[in-house]
Amino acid sequence: MDLGDLLGPLGWTVQVAAAFAIAFFARTVFSPEGKTFAGVARASAVIALLAVLGAAWVVHPAAGMLLGFFGSRAFGNWRAAQPGLVAGLLAAVVFMALGAGWLIYPLFFMGLGWAASGGFGKRERTPEAARLPELPSQVPGVSLSKAAPAKAAPDGRLSGYVQDDRLPADARAQLAALNIRTREALDLLRGQGQQGSEAEYLTRAVREEYAPNAVEAYLKLPRTLADTAPLQDGRTGRALLVEQLELLLDGVQDVLNTALQSGGQDLLTHGRFLRDRFAKSAVNLTDDLRVPAEVKVR
Repeated sequence: MDLGDLLGPLGWTVQVAAAFAIAFFARTVFSPEGKTFAGVARASAVIALLAVLGAAWVVHPAAGMLLGFFGSRAFGNWRAAQPGLVAGLLAAVVFMALGAGWLIYPLFFMGLGWAASGGFGKRERTPEAARLPELPSQVPGVSLSKAAPAKAAPDGRLSGYVQDDRLPADARAQLAALNIRTREALDLLRGQGQQGSEAEYLTRAVREEYAPNAVEAYLKLPRTLADTAPLQDGRTGRALLVEQLELLLDGVQDVLNTALQSGGQDLLTHGRFLRDRFAKSAVNLTDDLRVPAEVKVR
């Protein structure tokens, strides 16, 4: 006897609960919880339970969402979402056992594509590889060497994007970091007298052009597909946005590191001057205070 029959007249509630469970499953796997084992396992367990209780149809849309989940998580920086992916694979096995046997075929070919794209051999981009291309020393119509003194960097559009709910949480965190780091870099460069330098131009371009353009391009994507539909090499619009913002963060960090070295040289030079100046004074002072032997108390 079907377990759903045990509920009798209340069996229809299982079907209604299954509809809500699908929404819960989608919200979980395509949110930051989708990177965790517990989050994916919990949502999958609800689907499996309702399928056993009589809503056998529920495993089919859930299995389709799993394919989108694997496509959005496995082809980017999959190591960050590894616990969630493991839970997703276990859920796929359970869903196939409960009736979604068709899932094995797209899952198999997706696995082949993942392996062909690098799979376990993929590594995170190193700062050297992620460095922004070198900018020209001068932009037509703008003299970098005679630029007007820079004012403190305003928050601009980056601050607004940090509060924009249309953007993924991880992208908003990157934009908040960009907002802080670019403002810090511009203040440092101004304090070191590097107004109009290539480093200042790069930092302003990241703050006022490169980052906002990346965000605007993402916001032009359909909301229902931006985080799930692959656009290039299995990566979704969300994955591409996060990757581009990471590139910009690496570029600004290079500017900060260079500013640190420049400021550090001034500090080291001043330290050498102080040691030379006061070390000699201390020696001379000791000589002046030495009591002659002929005046010592007999």
